[in-house]
Amino acid sequence: MIGYWQRPEESAEVMRGEWFVTSDLAELDVDGYLTYHGRSDDVMTAMGYRVSPVEVEEALAGTSGVGEVAVTTLDVGDAVSIIGAWVVPTPDAADDLPARVLARAADVLAPYKRPREVRLVDALPRTANGKVVRRDLA
Repeated sequence: MIGYWQRPEESAEVMRGEWFVTSDLAELDVDGYLTYHGRSDDVMTAMGYRVSPVEVEEALAGTSGVGEVAVTTLDVGDAVSIIGAWVVPTPDAADDLPARVLARAADVLAPYKRPREVRLVDALPRTANGKVVRRDLA
């Protein structure tokens, strides 16, 4: 990585000597397996806890009727935020999909990682490269 094209200030922020430091979060376990936890700039803070959106999305993606899912925080009060889930339903999804998403979350996620609201959408906002733009969800 030489730097960002015509953006020297941004390049200086991510370079440490010859090293390019990403915002990616990963964990290497004792057996040598690498687990990707998302990006540090995507980490959510909900009810005082730091939560990886990737972990929540992977847990909810297994719900029948969920075509795609993305999560981010929703501000609900003075310095209080909750996790919200935006779901693109499959064509055969049942009407109770939001309730089923919340039930799955209760089965597989710690209470502080669970979405408190589910919104059904036709599509998720994406960049030109196809990445979900979480900041555009709320």
